[in-house]
Amino acid sequence: MNLKSYLLTRAPVFTESEIAPIHLADLNGRHYYAFATDVTPPSGGKAVSDEELKDITSNSQLIRQIKEEAGRRITDIAPVWKQQNALADLYLLGDRTDLTEVEQETLTKAQDLLAQVQVLRERSNAIEASFLNGVAVDYLTDKAWEDAPYAE
Repeated sequence: MNLKSYLLTRAPVFTESEIAPIHLADLNGRHYYAFATDVTPPSGGKAVSDEELKDITSNSQLIRQIKEEAGRRITDIAPVWKQQNALADLYLLGDRTDLTEVEQETLTKAQDLLAQVQVLRERSNAIEASFLNGVAVDYLTDKAWEDAPYAE
């Protein structure tokens, strides 16, 4: 990751620049930006520590919006009540070896539903990682949530 922070009062202006970083957050008097791997950030910035990264991701409006979009997509395919029922079915039937045909079908449907939720969670993580790597993704489009991973 190519993350840098700049004091709010000394942050570079990118409006006329060939560099197009991703603004991640304003935190503790600093602007935090992600730059693509092949971009050299302007001088005056400080590398972001792992501790700062945790603060950035938990306070970033961008990351929050990606998570909200993931949540919306998850509840579109699996409302909370369906997820709870699937978890209950998995808990009650998952370890049994004497399932009836109907119980096996119920278990399979529960596993399939939870697998779909997991795929969306993984895609959300990949989209977030892409932004942290300085590569923007239009996460409001269906294409962003298809199989192609964004983070390397």
